[in-house]
Formats: sequence, C-alpha cells, structure tokens
Amino acid sequence: MKSKGFHPTEIIFSTTTDCNLHCEHCFINRIPHKLEIADAVRLIENCVENAGQSGPDGAPLPVIDRIGFSGGEPFLYLDFLIEVTKAAISHDLMFDQIMTNGDWWRDEADLCEKLQTLYDAGYDGKIGLSWDSYHGQSAERMETFIRAVQEIFGEDSINIQTVEDENKGGESLPLARTSLLATPSAGDTPTTPPAAIPVYTLPRTYTSDDSRAWQARRWFREDYCEGPGQILYVHADGNIAPCCGFANENPALFIGHITDSFETIMQKAAANPMIKICYEEGLSHYRRHGIKKSLRSQGKKLPGKCSDICSFCDYVCKINKISSPELSPQSSK
Repeated sequence: MKSKGFHPTEIIFSTTTDCNLHCEHCFINRIPHKLEIADAVRLIENCVENAGQSGPDGAPLPVIDRIGFSGGEPFLYLDFLIEVTKAAISHDLMFDQIMTNGDWWRDEADLCEKLQTLYDAGYDGKIGLSWDSYHGQSAERMETFIRAVQEIFGEDSINIQTVEDENKGGESLPLARTSLLATPSAGDTPTTPPAAIPVYTLPRTYTSDDSRAWQARRWFREDYCEGPGQILYVHADGNIAPCCGFANENPALFIGHITDSFETIMQKAAANPMIKICYEEGLSHYRRHGIKKSLRSQGKKLPGKCSDICSFCDYVCKINKISSPELSPQSSK
C-alpha cells in the first residue's frame, strides 16, 4: 500500500447521465447532464502542465497518467470519447477502461462503425462490459458485442464485470448460459474462461439507508480508499469526487469542478474533512472514535455491521451533513 493520503493518478470522466437501460441496482443520478468536451480537454491539459509543481501542502502535485470513461452509458456520447481520447494521446497519457452495458447499438453495422471510429481515434484501453441479470441484456446481443470488440480492439481488450444476483444465490445466469463463456468457478475472482475473457464477480452494494447494507457479520477491511479512490472522478454535471465508489454522489465528497485548475482541486481536497477521514484517518478509526460518540450524544447507534466500505462512507457523508455542518465541503468557486 502507498503512503496514506489522496494522491490521484487517473481521471475518470462520467461522460453523461444518459443511459439506454434502467437497472435497479444503479445509483447514478439520472438528472440529464453531459460534460463539455472543451472543459475535459482543458482539465487534462492543466493536470499535465501542473504535475510535479508545488501543491497546497508544499509537496509536488500528483502525476495523472491515465484516463477512463464511465456514465451513464458513455457510448451514447461518442464524440466525447473520440475527442478526449485524442487529447489524452497528445499528452502521452494511457487509458484504463470504458465501462459500458454493451447494449446501446442499433444493429451490428452500427456497432462496428462506432467501435471502429473509436479505435481509429487511438483508444487502446480496455472495454469493461457490465453484464448481469440486473441489466437484462440478451446473451445473443452480448455475444455480438464481445466478438465485435475483440475483432476491432484485440482478443484481450475486454473484461466482464457482473454483479451477483442475490435472488439466485449469487449465480450469474446470463454468463452461465452464454456460449462464449464457461460458468465461472465458485469463489474465483476473476475467473478466466476458455475465451480468455476475465470475469470479475462483484457483490451487490447498497446505499446506507438500505437495511441490507447493515447485515454483515464483519466490518469492512480498512484500505484508506486506496482501492477505488486514487482518482479524479468527474461527474456528468462537472463536479469532481475523489473516488469511483457510489458514495461519490454525495456532495460531501466533492472537491471541485471540471473548470477548476488542478491546483485548486487539490487545495479543495486538502481542505475537505471527508478526504481526511477517508484517506488519512481511516473510516474504521472514525467509526470507532468519531461517529459513535456523535451518535451517542443524539441517543442513536449504528444500524448494524457493514462490510462495504463504500456503504459506510455513504453513511458518514449523510450523517455528517445532518449533524456536523463543519464537515460539509468547501463550496466550489
């Protein structure tokens, strides 16, 4: 593990809130928003130009070295993917992945044309396919999507991320029934089926106001948000959060806007108490020594045990918004 603290190395652009699907397990705000291409390009340029310069604490600003895309459904905003891909390449940045539901295309000709256009723009990162029973995609369309991606971007260009179906004992029926993949081995994450497509099986997560988030036998493992958290996640409305976990929808985690300079974003991150809790103090420490005391003073207690650090972060954001105004983030100016 790296030293504690917020040291982002990647920008993930949530290109648009527009999506062709409406999945019950999705936490994305569906208010219509999409990012301006020019704003995204300027942010990339500013991060590159200022990398290594003196930051708010005197230490060098982090080096952003890769770009990723999320949504909504990012392929519904193909112009953004193309232009930001070109900008990233011009600054020698690498690509992480584009997360897609793979079901946005009209017909196979439309699918291949759009994928080829992105390939021609220079994108050489992964295509992450969200495919599970919650999305409701047909196996036939997903097989067509996978084959098209592999033909254009290469055999190892795609991975699948599937959320366990709690109503089927964790079984992922769409994957088990497709002819492209063998049934993933129980307990293996990721698995590598004969088609050499990694399949990452993820547990379903819940917001902190859902009682299912508090039924765990053990508390989450502390990692100071090192896993999903060393990024600048640019929401489709332009607000920036420090991680890609679903708790990043909370304004308490906002650390700036896409129009802010990299230095300003890092200044706001340094002044945001939630960043200190998550990246320096640790959410486990705050659970034991901070929030319990606050709840006792109100005659309340924690709803139960939570094994998902993002669910607990969501809880802290919401509780502090109500009971501790001093924990609200700096307003974006």
